[in-house]
Amino acid sequence: MDVGRVIRLMWMLVLTIWAIVAEYENGLIQKRDWRSEAAVVVVGLGWVLLLLRRLPVVADWQIVPSVVWLRLAGLAITVAGLVFALWARYHLGRNWDAYITLKKDHQLVRTGPYALVRHPIYSGFMLASIGTALAFGWLRCFIAAALIISVWTYKSGLEELFLIDHFGEQYRQYRLNVKRLIPFVW
Repeated sequence: MDVGRVIRLMWMLVLTIWAIVAEYENGLIQKRDWRSEAAVVVVGLGWVLLLLRRLPVVADWQIVPSVVWLRLAGLAITVAGLVFALWARYHLGRNWDAYITLKKDHQLVRTGPYALVRHPIYSGFMLASIGTALAFGWLRCFIAAALIISVWTYKSGLEELFLIDHFGEQYRQYRLNVKRLIPFVW
């Protein structure tokens, strides 16, 4: 089994599903600002860096040994992260948008994966990026995962401000009860 091929196919499948279901979202009422759009572009570039087969650069150094158990552990972590992100996306339904936006009939979702963390889509993709970097073992993959994690963390902060503005005390209470990105930790 070619673990790298399996991981790339899973990412392509998830991102294809993502693009298809994006067509069925609620109408847009208010878009926040350009920073969420920039964050999405940077994450996309991070994914390209993470998932390309080879780059003719120094960053393609193998820094994690290419042993079966590490590659399989990376695969398992990737699967767990992608499944968690898909579950969150499904659970969020028509409230989802790639950018920080206010939707028609927007609701604060606090059930399912949103009972574990406030930003489970970001958490899932972060975990999947770490798993992919571990499975591939290249320096550039760890750089890409660090970039993706940094940008999702930044974007989750922007989203926090937006949700406080829209949901007020209801969101403040939710923040007290549920961690931001890592269940029971942070």
